Amino acid sequence: MNGVNNKKFTVLNKKSLYSGFLKLNRYTLQHSLHRGGISQPVVREVMERGHAVAVLLHDPTRDEIVLVEQFRAGAIHEDNPWLTELVAGMVEPEESLEDVARREAEEESGAQVGELEFIGNYFGSVGACTEKTTLFYAQIDATQVEGIHGVAAESEDIRVVKLSAKQFLAHLDAPLLHTASLMIAGLWFKVHKC
Repeated sequence: MNGVNNKKFTVLNKKSLYSGFLKLNRYTLQHSLHRGGISQPVVREVMERGHAVAVLLHDPTRDEIVLVEQFRAGAIHEDNPWLTELVAGMVEPEESLEDVARREAEEESGAQVGELEFIGNYFGSVGACTEKTTLFYAQIDATQVEGIHGVAAESEDIRVVKLSAKQFLAHLDAPLLHTASLMIAGLWFKVHKC
């Protein structure tokens, strides 16, 4: 982190290449170099994704983790594009991170979330995508959390998956869970809650 104040960049040009479910822009920019001076103009395509929130739901009374399973287009080249994940969603304008966490827990699993414990933030693919994800942990009552959920207008088809904490950690170690948010939150859970 040394010298952060001396590091600068300039956007020389920005061109919109696509605007749909995702936005893709081409940037021409220059930035400070570690050895001193300024780079030559660099061209990069960047997916403008926005920011996301994901929540690890845990029922401490039942020692149960609540996850969700859904089809993911980004995994269509895998053997199984239905991934087990944390409840998660995108931050809408004027919405707090905590509000997103509560909304997504309700929409995707039916869980009611009270207090949230901050786990951390991460960039999933910072070389080409602006998305930053904030992770939370929440204690819930999982006794009535089950079934199929999702917002019909968003074509969501989300199934609740419950694992004992022991099964969850075994799946994490195997490794049978493949999303970054789930792996990061799972490791945090292993250190802070077990």
